[in-house]
Amino acid sequence: MKKAVLGICAVVLALSLAACGSAPASGSAPASQPASVSQPASVSQPASEPASEPASEAADYTAYTLQFDVPPDFVQMEQPPEGVSAMFQAEDASSINLVIYDNDGSLASDVTEEAMVPLLEEGYSQQLGMDITLENVSFETGKLGDVCPYYRLDYTVTLGDVLMDQTVMGINADRAYTFTYTDMTGGWAEAFEDSIASITPVAQ
Repeated sequence: MKKAVLGICAVVLALSLAACGSAPASGSAPASQPASVSQPASVSQPASEPASEPASEAADYTAYTLQFDVPPDFVQMEQPPEGVSAMFQAEDASSINLVIYDNDGSLASDVTEEAMVPLLEEGYSQQLGMDITLENVSFETGKLGDVCPYYRLDYTVTLGDVLMDQTVMGINADRAYTFTYTDMTGGWAEAFEDSIASITPVAQ
């Protein structure tokens, strides 16, 4: 979990600077296709179709990879921040970033709000040199597609005079995936919910 937090915090400074109106990195390719098809090599093209039937309780989540759709107005950065596997950005500096690392035996569904929120606040505070408090926090855990353990954390955070809405999805599959959706202007709620809903376990 701490690796994921470090990955989330790695983009905070970049997002704060980008909030002044900078565009995505030049030369980035449009990401209108599902990310598993178009860009991140670590979220590779699945060899089989998503499971259409609920998995059994004993299903092995490590036998699944993930695919998801990127909103068409987001383009992939050719060089994401250190610690981030892939990052997609809109012209208003809103972004989707993905951190992927090896499973370490811990389950995303075992994560608690009481553990996650202080870690994020500490990570933000250390990165920015100021006290940061997450607001409007909501949290849930479960199994994606009845097989992949996940947590979801929604919150708002104020960095200087910039208010950001963020959603973090941590999911165990063949590897541990952390998706962070950052809305810098309040205009991407529906697009982000559609993207989150598209995250699908796919049998390898």
